[in-house]
Amino acid sequence: MNSMICQIRITDQFAAKAVILSPRLLKNWNCEHGQWIQIELGNKSVHARVVQGKQQGHIITLPAILARQLSFPYASQTRAYFHNQKLRLGPVIGILTTGYTGNPATPFGARTVFFQNFLTAGASEKPFIYVFTPEMIHWPTKTVTGLYYKKDAAGVEQWVRHVSPLPDVVYERVPNRKAESLTRVRSCLLRLKEEENCRIFNQGFFDKWTIYELLKDEQRTKGFTPETHLAPSIETIKYMLDKYHMVYLKPSGGSLGMGILRITYHPKHGYFCRFHQGERNVLHRFQSVEKLLQYYFRHQPHRFKNYLVQQGIRLLKVNGRPVDFRVHMHKDSTGNWKVVGIAAKVAGSGCITTHVRTGGTVYTDDILNHLFPEKAKNVKSSLVEAAIEIAEALEEKLSGPLGELGMDMGIDQQNQIWLFEVNSKPGRHIFHHPSLREAGRQSAKYITEYSLKLAEFV
Repeated sequence: MNSMICQIRITDQFAAKAVILSPRLLKNWNCEHGQWIQIELGNKSVHARVVQGKQQGHIITLPAILARQLSFPYASQTRAYFHNQKLRLGPVIGILTTGYTGNPATPFGARTVFFQNFLTAGASEKPFIYVFTPEMIHWPTKTVTGLYYKKDAAGVEQWVRHVSPLPDVVYERVPNRKAESLTRVRSCLLRLKEEENCRIFNQGFFDKWTIYELLKDEQRTKGFTPETHLAPSIETIKYMLDKYHMVYLKPSGGSLGMGILRITYHPKHGYFCRFHQGERNVLHRFQSVEKLLQYYFRHQPHRFKNYLVQQGIRLLKVNGRPVDFRVHMHKDSTGNWKVVGIAAKVAGSGCITTHVRTGGTVYTDDILNHLFPEKAKNVKSSLVEAAIEIAEALEEKLSGPLGELGMDMGIDQQNQIWLFEVNSKPGRHIFHHPSLREAGRQSAKYITEYSLKLAEFV
C-alpha cells in the first residue's frame, strides 16, 4: 500500500467512537461522513464512525479515550493508509534487544548510541519506532513500554518511555549468542511471531557451517565458498594441508576472529601454527600435525566437535599484509538488496585475520585502485554482484526475512572472489571511517525503509 504522512491530533472534546478526518483525506480515501471503519495501530484495533472535520491538510483527530484503547504513544505525524474500510496508522517498529541498564542517559550502555542512530535515521519516515527488551512487554494488555529517542518541548533529544502497541515489525538485535539462548528471549520471539503475527527480520545468529552447507551446492554461489569440513578428523586436516598447504581451524559459532588458528605446511620445515593470544600474535612450529593438535587441544575431550577446517586462501596484499573486504548490505523499501558500503580491512603485522581487535586497519574501497590500477571499477562491480547473488541465494534457503547482512569477502592472487563469513547482526565499525559515515547513516535508515515494506506501508 502507498501510505501518506498525516498529522495525528488527540482531543478530549469529542465522542469516543468517532474519528475526525480532514476533507482532503475524505476525498483521497473516498470516505464518507458517518461510515464505520476499523482503525489499527500495531496489534491494536478499534471501530469508529467517520466525522468530517474542518482542518486543512492531512489531519486525523482521535478522541482521547479511543487513543488510549489504541495505546497511542503520543500525538505526532505518522503514516496512514485506508483500504477496505480499514485505517492503518504507523507502522509500529520495535528493535528487540537485551541489556537495559535503567540509566536515563545510557539505557543500553555502550550500545546506546548504536540504537540512537537507528531511531534518528528513520525519523523522517514517521513511524513509531522504539527499542525494547522482553521484560518491557506487558502480555495481559499486549503493550510495550518502549524507549523512544525524541525531542522534548525545548528541542533536546532524549530517551523517553511510552506505553505502545506491540509492533508490526521487529528488527532483532539481541547482542550475542548467550543472550539469544535465554528462555525469556526465545519465548518473546515465539509469542510475537505465532500469537501476534509480527514480522521479525534478522532473527538469530548465523553459524559458519550452516551457511557453508546452504551455499556450497548452489549453482550461483558454490564458486565463492572455500572447501570446509565440520568436526574434522586428524586425517581430514592432513588431507586439507596436503591439498592446500594452508588451512584455518575456526570455531563454527565464533566471531571477531576469536579462537582461529592458521596452520601452514612446508615439506622441509614442518607445520607452523599462528594465532592471536591476548595482545600478541604467536607462532609455533611442530614436526607433525598430531603434535600440533595435541598441543592446542589436549584439554578438550571432544577435540574438534565445534570446529571446522577451511581451505586457506592466499589473499591479495597491501604492503605485504593480507586484505579482505567487509560488504555491508541492506534491503530497501522495494525489497531489493543494496550494497551500502564496502570497506577494505588490512591485517596487522603478523596477524592471521584482518579484524580491528587484532590489529587490523579499516580503509575505504579506494584501496582497489592500488590493487587494480586499470580495472578497479570492474572488480568492485564483480564484488557487489557476488554479494547480491549470495544474499539472494541465502534468503531463499532460510526461514524468516533478512533485511541486513555483513559479508567478509576476499580476492585471491588469481583475482578470484571468495566468501569467508556472513553476519546476520553485522558490526558497524567500518562506518567509523570518515569517508563511510554517510554510508553509515544510509545503512541505519534502511532499517526503517525495509520495515515499512514488511509492514505493507509502501
